[in-house]
Amino acid sequence: MVRKLSIFTAVLSALIITASAVLAANPHFIGNPSATVQGNSLIIKASVAGLGNATGADATLTGTVDVFSRCYNRGGNKPQADNKQETIAVSQFGTFPVRNGRTNVEFTVTPLSTLTCPGNQVVVIESISYDLTLNVEGAIWNFVS
Repeated sequence: MVRKLSIFTAVLSALIITASAVLAANPHFIGNPSATVQGNSLIIKASVAGLGNATGADATLTGTVDVFSRCYNRGGNKPQADNKQETIAVSQFGTFPVRNGRTNVEFTVTPLSTLTCPGNQVVVIESISYDLTLNVEGAIWNFVS
């Protein structure tokens, strides 16, 4: 009887410890997530810890991006026409692998500009502003510029 009781106590203790580990997951960002413009894309990157023993982390990026772009010729001059103001709705989802309770997420919003330039002209993004929310398993970061 004592042996059965000690086995039961050991199993119950293991269940409590396992449940505590699962409940201990506390998703949070490591450092500050970044938002950078590279060419005609906006890149959002973040590192998240506190994900417990999960094998994957679900992440969403939602919001809007406002872009003003125009055409430039080879000499770096901008013609009077060929400019464009655009608002891009962003709604992206991804599942990222978790290792040792951590993951890195990256979203790419592209293209930022749908402007088409004539001849040898190129599209240049002159200004960008955004209001985006990154949610990784309940850890939330707002990007506003």
